Amino acid sequence: MYNSLEFDLARDALGYLVKKFKIDRIYIPYYLCDVIRHTLYTLNCKPFFYHIDDNFLPVNKFLPEDYILYPNYFGICHYNVKKLVESYPRMIIDNAHSYYDSPHGFACFNAGHKFGFKKSILWFKDEICNNCIMPSKQNFQTYHESFVELHEKYKKQNLLKIDNIDKVCSFVYPLLVDTVQNADEIVKQLTMDGKIIYRYWNSLPKNFNEYKFYSRLIPIPVEF
Repeated sequence: MYNSLEFDLARDALGYLVKKFKIDRIYIPYYLCDVIRHTLYTLNCKPFFYHIDDNFLPVNKFLPEDYILYPNYFGICHYNVKKLVESYPRMIIDNAHSYYDSPHGFACFNAGHKFGFKKSILWFKDEICNNCIMPSKQNFQTYHESFVELHEKYKKQNLLKIDNIDKVCSFVYPLLVDTVQNADEIVKQLTMDGKIIYRYWNSLPKNFNEYKFYSRLIPIPVEF
């Protein structure tokens, strides 16, 4: 059972968790928006970084008492989320890319503003569970259908494996291609078509496995 609260931003939800449960250290992935890291530093919560593999799964092994933040990358990591929350009792799921998902893990939060909503929702397990807000399903089908349409267009060249397409509802479609040059050409064409493409996220060392995601993954906006 979960309690839930609403916040303006996902980072505020994470900050509430850190304060409520007196979290002074937490594992976070290298491949992540730096807003999360800065939020933790502000709250005197020390981040320890972990690597992910080609399937976005943590390479590290954690202890049962560890707090771990795991992003549902691009809304396509439902299997990973299920596997991780079964293994680690203090797993916190970051659903910033998957607003409509139900809560999983020790705690979970989404990012409403990325999907046009005014509030983000935080869920956390508590002994007294008297309030559980569920995400509005407004525009779910439209986002999902637009994602599927992009997948049909790009799946032959996409190096990412997206099996659970029926569950995916993200605001971007992640297209991983074979070379930086190919990625740059696709970004150039998409920009000419009027789309705004951002690199996710800050650059990482080239010897990191995650560098391929920074340099060759194109997050194409899902539009409707």
